[in-house]
Amino acid sequence: MFMGEYTHTIDDKGRLIIPAKFRSQLGDDFIITRGLDHCLYGYPLIEWQAVQQRLASLPSTNANARKLVRYFYSAACECQFDKQGRVNLPANLMQHAYLERDCVVIGVASHFEIWDAERWASYQDAAASDFDQLAAGFDGLSF
Repeated sequence: MFMGEYTHTIDDKGRLIIPAKFRSQLGDDFIITRGLDHCLYGYPLIEWQAVQQRLASLPSTNANARKLVRYFYSAACECQFDKQGRVNLPANLMQHAYLERDCVVIGVASHFEIWDAERWASYQDAAASDFDQLAAGFDGLSF
């Protein structure tokens, strides 16, 4: 399970260190693709296969389903770590997530996300102000 929040820096060559706790769960090969809210999603191959199955179950006759499938697949790339535990982020993915230098890598249960540090701070501020109301909207959810 991916959890936690880690601040890292992207170097001049577009390489990002993925937290060691995440690397141990990812294996040698993993997937990074566009995420919602202008972040990137990272998946172990086994979890990516589950995502693929869910996407494949969408009706190809539905225009919105086709858009969603194209959104995730067209930017997906299979990644590997270098010897220092870094991953090279493709330029198109960096542009999607507005990544330049400072970023935050967060765990989200079955996957991890990569956020621009300023965007993550803004997102958290907005979510924190609505957290009680947000949680109340999910009947039966308890902590």
